[in-house]
Amino acid sequence: MPEIEKLGEPQQQSFREAIEFVLATPLEYFTRWMASNDLFGDDVRLASVIEWGDGQVSIGITQPWYPGVPADLRDIEQYFIHEGWQLLHDPSGHTVFFNYAFGVMAIDAVSRNCYLADYGLQPFDVILREPDENLERFLRIYPA
Repeated sequence: MPEIEKLGEPQQQSFREAIEFVLATPLEYFTRWMASNDLFGDDVRLASVIEWGDGQVSIGITQPWYPGVPADLRDIEQYFIHEGWQLLHDPSGHTVFFNYAFGVMAIDAVSRNCYLADYGLQPFDVILREPDENLERFLRIYPA
């Protein structure tokens, strides 16, 4: 799950802010897949939940196979903008889009997660998240 991580030693009083990918909770994971189904017409379904002896949990899903070729970044950007998303500047270097109507951002919208087929571009495995205040500030989602 993307979040802002402040790196540095406390005595230095200086930090580097960046979007980092961390593990999602099961609720965050399910919420992300449901949003992907709604926003991108994906069809991810829960297949299994396994609790291992050490208390760890694995979640199995099914997802359609999408034909096509990995889309280039220009096609991805055109698709998202056409669908009402705005490209944000991420100082960390990630491609991040924000949809003001849904209040959700899309991260990791890159070639490996967006295929181009005869019917158009199909995003899948794009990380969807409602930004918290730190992400809103960091990405300047609502400029002052």
